[in-house]
Amino acid sequence: MGALAAYLPVLLVGIIATLILSFRSIRIAGVILFVGIFSVGSGLLALVFSGFPLGFNPILGTAGLMGVAINGSIVVLAAIQADPQARQGDVAALVNAAMGCTRHILSTTLTTIGGFLPLMLGGGLFWPPLAVVIAGGVGFSILLALVLTPAIYRVVMWYRPKTEVATQPV
Repeated sequence: MGALAAYLPVLLVGIIATLILSFRSIRIAGVILFVGIFSVGSGLLALVFSGFPLGFNPILGTAGLMGVAINGSIVVLAAIQADPQARQGDVAALVNAAMGCTRHILSTTLTTIGGFLPLMLGGGLFWPPLAVVIAGGVGFSILLALVLTPAIYRVVMWYRPKTEVATQPV
């Protein structure tokens, strides 16, 4: 665990820099990282429901889970960026952009879950916790990519706080 934690800061800086440079936006990189954090939570929640203990394999599985969840988010955000109306925050266009990605995200999700199913059902204590974290989190990542990502995008990109009107003393 200590050896993995030593590389974590370098990996985080590399991931954040790649996202910012790819999308040319700190806000969009933030949306993607937010989805990644939520995916880890969903994977660990699946682990709790399965009854397996938290250990090295489930923690290692969260890294793979984040990659798949972030990938789904990137696909949706790329579709939003490709549509000028969605990019401007139009709700109908955001929904259409996200729905256009459904087939890709659903197929990725189902094949990932299917690939980890033998490990989940195989028994034992070594591989099933890792498989449960990845498959459970990836299953939930459909909602993260198709619902949460466009919603957060709209809030983050188009939220403008109200400015108070300054009153001049008479």
